[in-house]
Amino acid sequence: MTSLYFAPFLCALVLALALAFRRHRAAMLLAAIALAVAALSLPPAQTVGLRASAACAMFLPWLWLLALLLPEPPLRSRRMLVFAAALGLSAWLVAAAPEHVWNGLQDLLPLGLSSARPSRVALTLALLAAAIAAGYWLWQRRPLDAALAFALLAGALGWIQLGGLELRSWLLAAAAVIGLGVVYASWRLAFLDALTGLPNRRALDETLARLSGDYALAMVDVDHFKQFNDKHGHDAGDRVLAAVARSLGRTRAATAFRFGGEEFCLLFRRPELARDACEEARQAIEALRVALPRKPAAKSGAKGGGKSAEKKREATVQVTASIGVAARGGTRRAAPEVLKAADQCLYKAKDKGRNQVVALA
Repeated sequence: MTSLYFAPFLCALVLALALAFRRHRAAMLLAAIALAVAALSLPPAQTVGLRASAACAMFLPWLWLLALLLPEPPLRSRRMLVFAAALGLSAWLVAAAPEHVWNGLQDLLPLGLSSARPSRVALTLALLAAAIAAGYWLWQRRPLDAALAFALLAGALGWIQLGGLELRSWLLAAAAVIGLGVVYASWRLAFLDALTGLPNRRALDETLARLSGDYALAMVDVDHFKQFNDKHGHDAGDRVLAAVARSLGRTRAATAFRFGGEEFCLLFRRPELARDACEEARQAIEALRVALPRKPAAKSGAKGGGKSAEKKREATVQVTASIGVAARGGTRRAAPEVLKAADQCLYKAKDKGRNQVVALA
């Protein structure tokens, strides 16, 4: 494959990856980058190649801003149709606009009110797009938004040709950063629990499948969690699970996993430490005081009177957990057998009154 087609092919490949993982905002940005790279890869003898550099300054930052300012759309939606129409119109103008129309567009875009060079205006708009992506990351803490911000910053540097690299090279770097962000965000979705941030059941299963030698597993269950959820609501239950997960994540010599529901699993590669470490983890959970979501207090004031201030109160709850521990050894050689033994110990801890550790002798 010649270098003429390699760069657009790479962008198209990353675009397909974003679409496959349903990262539609990333796909929108990549679609604009892919068209720009394809245009910049053509020889100047062709109309598109001759107009490519100016076209990138005129259209690309605006397409980035449109992709970021639209709420992230489903693939089949009016918002996606609007973006596709803007992208198609930009491509058609570059490829087929008569010369007098093209000259008029160059006077108008990227920002006809500015006397600065188009490349400088494009740089400013691209930096604005990067700042918006960074704002999304600060607001929602999604790793992909951070990747988009770095990618757009890299693309912006192309208009000042930092390091002597041309715009096309910086756009390829932007596409690569977005591709890495899509892969990482999808990995997090597959292997990390969204609520607690701990590795999930799939991560545990894959870890156990690769384990050998001595190890111990502990099953942890938050006591009376169903009743707690029924009494205080799911928001309060989520707070409890997140607090317990943070506490378990600090367990000495252990890796914590979200097993499912209110259950967690601790993996110890040094089984001799498991029993004492689990007791410390149980005590740490017992010491937690989790703040419940604020609820409005009863309104005060006479009927039909002036304003009635709505006071809010906050309560905290204590949490306890039962833990069952089992180590690999004897007839328990396979990971499912160790996990089952730990689960049986957990039920013994519950039967004995909860809030305690039971280890298989």
